[in-house]
Amino acid sequence: MINFKNILIDHFNKYPKMEIQDIVKLIYQSEFAGGHLIANKDESLKFLEEELISISNNPVYKSQPVFENIGGDIYRLNLVPAVRAGLSLSTINNLFVQTANSNKGTVSNFEKKLGLLIDLCKEGVLPFNRLEVDNYINSYKSQGYRAVSHTGTYRSNYYPAYRIISKEYIKYMDVFASIDRLVSLRRQVLVAIDGMCASGKTSLASTLGDIYDCNIFHMDDYFLQPHLKTRERLEEAGGNIDYVRFDNEIISGLKSRDSFSYQEYDCQTMSLSDKILVSPKLLNIIEGSYSMHPSLVGNYDLKIFLKHSPKQQRERILKRNGKAMYNKFIDLWIPLENLYFDTFRIEEESDIVIDTTQKKV
Repeated sequence: MINFKNILIDHFNKYPKMEIQDIVKLIYQSEFAGGHLIANKDESLKFLEEELISISNNPVYKSQPVFENIGGDIYRLNLVPAVRAGLSLSTINNLFVQTANSNKGTVSNFEKKLGLLIDLCKEGVLPFNRLEVDNYINSYKSQGYRAVSHTGTYRSNYYPAYRIISKEYIKYMDVFASIDRLVSLRRQVLVAIDGMCASGKTSLASTLGDIYDCNIFHMDDYFLQPHLKTRERLEEAGGNIDYVRFDNEIISGLKSRDSFSYQEYDCQTMSLSDKILVSPKLLNIIEGSYSMHPSLVGNYDLKIFLKHSPKQQRERILKRNGKAMYNKFIDLWIPLENLYFDTFRIEEESDIVIDTTQKKV
């Protein structure tokens, strides 16, 4: 809440013609995002396209940042700068829809944030009359805390044109822009997500699956079967993945641009799954350590590497896998990964490197 006070102050300093309603709108968005579910994604996209046409020539957007933090892990994504940065309207709309349909705020938190506004007015930090603020909030509460629009004053001075998106998308903006650029130019796009264990590779792949219509494949399904675990193979950098089977099944299948099938290997049962049928799609995500093995890396249009601090890696593994598996990661799997990263310069050869270390506030 202390940080949110600073956000309110920063926004007023940036937009000094804000009125009470504009600040209440910011508070509302920081807690409830769009404030409603979006049932029709196509209609939302159509409205976005029409809005962009109507504003694209306005010079005010030249100095706007791509996004602005409004608190509560919510950001405003400014439309014109976002398009200039390479995001497609379809992606912007999907980010907005996913945020609106998944955000869950609470009235309790919302009222606490309104209380901060009152405190700042009491302290004289914000120049609004305390009685006017109280009257506005009391009237607003009686109407059920509905979503409000920007005032005419705000619109005529700042020309707001944005969409509300979740903070989790911000660190992936370069990824979205790169994918959007590639899918606009190619008949098929293959993206690899490699990196340190517990750095968020699977989460990023899942996020891309929420935003794009794509196929997702996991390298964890291609660890070596017992009959391939020779001493020579296990001593090979990156040798503990079955890159030959992955190439024969997934890469060859994708290159065929036709339907194909593959099998996942279950390390627990040491058996292959039933065949999984894959339909061809424009975008295909290959996720997991060893996805950029030298025998595979030449097939990718975009290579992404995720990393984080060793300290946070240990903390995440312990939380995710428990004490029983922790030592195996520390003593075996992390050293094998590091050997692979160092031998083949995986981070250095990547197109995008993202540090997912979470900073403590």
